[in-house]
Amino acid sequence: MDRVIADWRRYILMQPPMMLLVLAMSMSGTILTDLIVYRTCIITLGINKTECLILHNNSSSEEALRINTKVQPQASLILMSKSFIESLFPSVLSLFLGPWSDKYGRKPVILSGYIGGISVLMLASFCYITDITDNNERAWHLAWLDAFISLGVLIGLFSGPAVYEAYGYTAVFSIATTLCTVATLYIILFIPETVQSHTSGICNIFDFMFVKDLINTCIKKRDGFNRSLVWSCVACLTLLLIAFQGNLAIGYLFASARLGWTVEQFSIYIATSVVMGILGTIFGIKLIRRCTGFSEAVVAIISVISSLCTALVCAFTWQSWHMYLSIGVGIFGDLSRPMIRTILSKAVPEKDTGKVFSLATFLETLLPFAAASLYTFLYSHYMPPLYPLPVWFLSAAFYIITIIILIYIQIHMRSNIISFTPMIEDNNSIH
Repeated sequence: MDRVIADWRRYILMQPPMMLLVLAMSMSGTILTDLIVYRTCIITLGINKTECLILHNNSSSEEALRINTKVQPQASLILMSKSFIESLFPSVLSLFLGPWSDKYGRKPVILSGYIGGISVLMLASFCYITDITDNNERAWHLAWLDAFISLGVLIGLFSGPAVYEAYGYTAVFSIATTLCTVATLYIILFIPETVQSHTSGICNIFDFMFVKDLINTCIKKRDGFNRSLVWSCVACLTLLLIAFQGNLAIGYLFASARLGWTVEQFSIYIATSVVMGILGTIFGIKLIRRCTGFSEAVVAIISVISSLCTALVCAFTWQSWHMYLSIGVGIFGDLSRPMIRTILSKAVPEKDTGKVFSLATFLETLLPFAAASLYTFLYSHYMPPLYPLPVWFLSAAFYIITIIILIYIQIHMRSNIISFTPMIEDNNSIH
């Protein structure tokens, strides 16, 4: 662990470039979807430009709805393929890059995130923050990273459509490219390496021994290494991600069908939710973690209970202000993930951090596609005016299971002192 890095610098190492990348993705994501729909209309289906422009200029008209019935099925196939590729490739890549970074360094993996996707960059960020922080301050720095990511999403959601309306597609993608370039230069110039290696190891990235080493690390029995704690943390992160991605998939559909909200009204709701999430994360750690002295597991339980309350309020929503009430009761909902990742980082030796985070990232990257399909399927069969809405109870069930696992983690951590026995490398291990 690099202790030469000054305390204040730890707040401006991974956070700014991560925020810039998320901002670029957020501002260009919706615009890219719109571009795919528009180009599908003109090129794939051969509809004249004047008619396709109705999708922009008068999207609620009967003519626009007629065109959408032709365009959206084709565009959906492209978007589904894009989502599948963005989930599958980075998830497989993360199995190699995490163990590789334990041996050859974090910085190359951070830079490769701009090729491998946001999940690879998140993996590298978690490993890097684990390297430069101790057990007491790690939760705060991971939460600070989450806050910067949320800020990037918020800025991107509002700036993307505004830039598009004023200057068009080219300006949006040009700005996004510039932001990614600035983030890359920031990493190259200002982020020091925390794992020193005398060789580059580039040729060994896709060595399957890394995956074998990862599996052995996570499943091989060792004195003082409690596998159930590691797998319990991974299970919690997995369940929380399923609920998050599912809620994201049906959120607008629900608000539109139940309350008659427009895209603008839902955007304001999302922006409010992001802002409250940032405040809840920053002040939640100060108030709950530091003032009360609660352990990470207890704080995570409080956070998941907050998310559970949000799901229940949404299930019984029939007026617009109820949706904002759900934001209020769920203000601490974003605290759980950094707390659980902190527990996970403490449950493994420092040299195995990349391996364990790789496993978690692998599952977290694969799940969004399946989670969205599950929630959309349930919602389409039981949608408003059905009341209360069953799909929110699915989220509630995931949160309750997570709370039970976290209670087990808390009991286990109080009754056990974690100590590690290094794995003995055999002749097949990586040299």
